[in-house]
Formats: sequence, structure tokens, C-alpha cells
Amino acid sequence: MGVVMKVRIPTCHDKPGTTQITEQADTHISVILPTVHEVDLFRCFFPVFFHSQMLWELVLLGEPLVVMAPSPSESSETVLALVNCISPLKYFSDFRPYFTIHDSEFKEYTTRTQAPPSVILGVTNPFFAKTLQHWPHIIRIGDLKPAGEIPKQVKVKKLKNLKTLDSKPGVYTSYKPYLNRDEEIIKQLQKKHTEVETVDLVLKLKSKLLQADREHLPVKPETVEKLRTHIDAIILAVPEDLQGILLKTGMT
Repeated sequence: MGVVMKVRIPTCHDKPGTTQITEQADTHISVILPTVHEVDLFRCFFPVFFHSQMLWELVLLGEPLVVMAPSPSESSETVLALVNCISPLKYFSDFRPYFTIHDSEFKEYTTRTQAPPSVILGVTNPFFAKTLQHWPHIIRIGDLKPAGEIPKQVKVKKLKNLKTLDSKPGVYTSYKPYLNRDEEIIKQLQKKHTEVETVDLVLKLKSKLLQADREHLPVKPETVEKLRTHIDAIILAVPEDLQGILLKTGMT
């Protein structure tokens, strides 16, 4: 496709989330990705956002977890978010972002004669709501978060309540966390994510204005001026460090 990509396969000695690529005088290298599976943790944990600290604890302890999602993409992203949430620590147990009834370990993982192994499974088949009901920790998610929505508080539910195929999003477990939930961290996460979404919105609006000006789109001057006024008001409402980023991105 006319694009040159240079990659380096990480070794077992590399630290997660870091890159060992040295600077090179190569114009083809413009972006360095420290990992190929970066996910938006806030978006993935949105259906169970207020239990993020408990999920972090379960992953840290290597507890068996099942993620039941409506699609393979949402299942995979949520499993990867769980694995990444303990970073910079590395998750050493097994994890399957998209586990199906055709996998070779299907019988092993669904048997009730032995305790579930230390693994995180992502599934979409409603059949698993019954066959994996004996697992100690089940996360049920719906569609991932649309932009601009605010997380809702959902209670931790007992496993016996996970019987129907249309179970509501939530965490089904009898686990009692060792640590008390830090409400201040929850508030900071919500505040920071709102600020990030605001910056993203402003950048998109600026891009649209540049496009309208560059392509001479039929947009009324008063409409453009109104948008600029709204953008200026939004920029003044965000923290100073983010204001600096937005002001550097000019509209002309």
C-alpha cells in the first residue's frame, strides 16, 4: 500500500508498556507504539466502573474471571483492559480475549469436578451463562460506553442471580475485597476522563472548521463565529495544562 512499517518483537526482558527502539535517522518512522493492544480502560470498564478497584484486586490475585459480552470485540477489549489494569505489573496467568465452545480447553474450563483455573475468559455465547455459572467471578457487560455518558452505580450481585440469558450488566461474585473502595480515586478518574473527552471534542470541532475553510464548504460566517466562541468558552473551562495543548492547535 506504499507504506513502510518497521516493527520489533518484544523479548521476555522488556518491561510492559515500554519501547527499546533507538532513535534512527529514518523519515519513515513517525510514530512508536509501545504496545499493539492499547485499550481505553474507562470505556471498557464503563458498565462496571464503580467496581474497577475490586476488579483490579481480582486480577492482581490471579482469580478466575469470566467476561460475558455481546460481541467478540467488546469481549476482547474488556479482557485486555483487565490484564492491563495492573500495569506496570505483568499478568502472568492465562487469558483468552475470545473463548468459544470450540477451544480445546472447553471441557476443562466448564467441568464442575475441579476448581476453575487462574484464567480470564472473554465469551459471547449465551450458552456460557449456564456452563460457567460455577465460576467464582463473572462480569457481565452490555454495549460499551457511547461518548459523553456518565457511569451508573451498579451493585455487586450474587452468582445465583445470573440465570437468564438477558442478565443485566454487573459483577456477579461473593468476593469481599481486602481494600476499601477509594471514592476519591473514582472521582478523579471521572473528572480526568471528562476532561479528556472535552479536549477530544474541541480538537474535532477545530478540525471541522479547518476543513470548512480549506474546502470552502457552504457554512455561514455567523455559524463559524458562533462555533469559535463556543470553543473558546470550552477551552477556558478546562485546566491550564490542557488549555495550553488546545491553544497550540490553531484554527487557521
